[in-house]
Amino acid sequence: MIFEADWVLPIVNPPIEQGAVRVVDGRIEDVGYAEDLRSRYPDEVFTNFHHSILLPGFVNVHTHLEYSVFRGFLDNLAFPEWMLAFIGARKRLNTDDYVASAMLGAMECVGSGITTVGDTVSHGRATLEATKAFGMRTCAFVEVFGMDDSNIPGVLKNLDQRMERFRGMAGPLASLGVSPHAPYTVSGPLYSALMAYSMGAGVKMATHVAESKAEVTFVRNGAGVLAHDFRELVGWDEVPWMPTGASPVKYLEQWGVLNANLLAIHCVQVSQADIEVLKAKDVAVAHCPKSNAKLACGIAPVGDFLAAGLRVGIGSDSLASNNLLDMFGEMRVAILLHRASQLHTQALQAEQALHIATLGGAQVLGLDNIVGSLEPGKRADIIAVDMEYSHFAPIDDPVSALVYGANQEDVFFAMIDGEVVYSRKKFPNIDVAEITDRAMAARAKLW
Repeated sequence: MIFEADWVLPIVNPPIEQGAVRVVDGRIEDVGYAEDLRSRYPDEVFTNFHHSILLPGFVNVHTHLEYSVFRGFLDNLAFPEWMLAFIGARKRLNTDDYVASAMLGAMECVGSGITTVGDTVSHGRATLEATKAFGMRTCAFVEVFGMDDSNIPGVLKNLDQRMERFRGMAGPLASLGVSPHAPYTVSGPLYSALMAYSMGAGVKMATHVAESKAEVTFVRNGAGVLAHDFRELVGWDEVPWMPTGASPVKYLEQWGVLNANLLAIHCVQVSQADIEVLKAKDVAVAHCPKSNAKLACGIAPVGDFLAAGLRVGIGSDSLASNNLLDMFGEMRVAILLHRASQLHTQALQAEQALHIATLGGAQVLGLDNIVGSLEPGKRADIIAVDMEYSHFAPIDDPVSALVYGANQEDVFFAMIDGEVVYSRKKFPNIDVAEITDRAMAARAKLW
């Protein structure tokens, strides 16, 4: 089949006006001008998406789909207070509630043009069932906590059992990874053990790091909310912790955790010296601009990451800290915040934002050989955006129009691995009302 559109954005090449993409057996076979593809494949079935832009599906490198029913629940709390409130609230839900929550999140992702997620999971069944139901490409990072080093063998044994169980639940487009939560919830020795585990198992590792000033204060000085209120709440007030005098990034470096296999999530509170360490160790970064802004964590220096040559992807984080799973909004906010903080318009461009939301994200998750761009040989993860609205007119530059003007409601078609999973704003074989009702029932338990 061949899909035509007013514009095709291959990502690795300039936009193609009146372009087309040929898909055969779930694989992209050709990309070019529609007229040329019609000439080369006269017997092919053509679908013309009038007044639209075709591009690769978005790669959302950091989500927590199982927390989708928390949308708007803790809107006005800064990070430390938000964390304390969230820990208490999440205990009110059971596994079935988290499945319902993840289904809601997966549905929003696909309807928003997100075809791949790097999802941090606590209740692995939730994300794996949800992404399988919607045919999504998924890297599920299994979350791990632990500050008591005497328990490390038990923690690793438990992780191994969870990984084995989750493998049996995973769909054909899902892979697993490991996610030590953060430097204030995982000890240095456990971090080292988990990196060794992930390398031995051949899976990627992701961790939240340098997200907030509260985290920096805890790691460097052993003080603040995370050293006292938080540790008391989770029962770690008797577990020893020695201040390191180092930044969170340097702390992870000291424990041998930084390498090309690691995805560092957030990296808001980082110095130039930290960025140099991340570059030297070839660490990838997940940039979550809206979540970081909403929780008053700060603005990550994404322009500096890109200038240093780091692999960078965009993440929405969870709906507990971000009200939308909308990559258009993430790209736009990333640009606007960075330009405002740097006081110049060259700080971040639309083309760069689109790249890190697609191919950059695929590179971060180690999937750039199969998705992230429209190229012959890659799997057919493709979305279409409707341009037939006044907020698009006139269009001279389709990338600018998309990044600055589009939103999740403009997506009307999504294909993952050659399968149509969303068409004309409808999900084949999905009961939207049932998913919404189940999610609302779960949400009611939070109050």
